Parts: sequence; structure tokens; C-alpha cells
Amino acid sequence: MLVLTLIAFACRPFDGDDSDPVRSEAGVADDDPSASVPPETPSPTANGEPGDEASEGDAEDGADTDGAAEGGGGGAAGGSGEDAEAVAAPQSPEDACRPEDVVVTFELADEDREVYGSGAEPEFRVTVVNTANQTCTVDVGPEAMEIRIHSGDDRVFSTGDCVEGEAADERQLRRGVPFESTFGWDRQRSFTDCRDATSARPGWYRANLRGDYAGDTDEIVFQLR
Repeated sequence: MLVLTLIAFACRPFDGDDSDPVRSEAGVADDDPSASVPPETPSPTANGEPGDEASEGDAEDGADTDGAAEGGGGGAAGGSGEDAEAVAAPQSPEDACRPEDVVVTFELADEDREVYGSGAEPEFRVTVVNTANQTCTVDVGPEAMEIRIHSGDDRVFSTGDCVEGEAADERQLRRGVPFESTFGWDRQRSFTDCRDATSARPGWYRANLRGDYAGDTDEIVFQLR
């Protein structure tokens, strides 16, 4: 009898708390506000540039995250990423240039300046050179040659937002003859939904050139005060 009693006790179901464990809420956080300077702005390093916390992501309005390369070491287009369509070799000046035949540089118009006081507007210079023998056409418009500005994770400005008039600006380029354009940023934010612009706040920013011909152009880091 004693043995049977012990067996019955051991087989009795446990009456403790058998509810599902509560999921941890540690990974749930409120969305960070979109601002031209995030709450925790990376402080300048010894060489005067922002720290490594800057992100290439597009935080605003669920902007595209196509993984296009922003920033890099060289100025030659040398290809335009995996998603770019192949371009046939041009046969006439009206044909599009092949990205591998186009060299693009992206820099500040004033190369020795990276700090802009109140009222001063950064100016960016884009230079495009055709290296092929055949004269061909490159679209250097604000969408095809998009200048995009970030601060931290915040997408602050794009020349491709709400373009008025004709967005395309096709130029026929002869071999070795550079086309140069300068764009001055008025320190106003832009939005894909064309809402009213607001002024960007003081802080560190970085600008990148995007597009089929942009290649691995250098990222530009500058500060607004």
C-alpha cells in the first residue's frame, strides 16, 4: 500500500502556474522622432568629423532602403550597382553613355570649408566626364544625379523630392570634356510628400550622390552652425 501511495503521489498533475511565459518587452521601443539632428548627435572626433554612429538608413517616411552604395573611396562610376540596367555601347550622340565609361566626382564647391555659419549655404559641385570615344548622353537632372543629405538616421533633404518642371537634364558629352554643375543647399528640409519645408537645425550632416552614374563618389561631411 505504501508503494502504491508513493506512485500515485508522483503521478499527480502539478497545480502550479502553467500559463505561457510573458514575452519580454525589452525589444519594443517607441519610434525615434525624425529630426535633422537626432537626440544623441555624435560628437566630433579629434579630426573634426562626426563619430561612427551615423547611419546610411532612410528614417523619414519609410524612405527607400534599396541598399545603394553611399559614399566610398573613388570618383569613377565603374558600374552602378546590381539593380542598374545594362546599357548598350552608344552608337550616336543621342544614345545613353554606359556607366563604366563615365567618371563622376562629387565635392564641396569650396573644398577647404566644412563648417557653415548662420546664413551660409553649402554648395556642392558635380563633375561628369565621358571617357568613351563616342559622344553620348548623360542625364544630370536632380533625380538622375540625386544629392541626398542625412543627419544620423534622418533623411533631411533630396534634390529628387517634388521637382518642379522637367526633372531630366540630358547632356551630350564629348570624350574628355567635363560637364560641371553646382548646387547650393538653402538649409531647408525636403519631403517626399511635398509638405511645407522647415529649416534644418545646427549639427553635423553628410551628403551623398546617388544614381546610375554616381558610382563610388566620396561622401561629404559638413557642419551647420
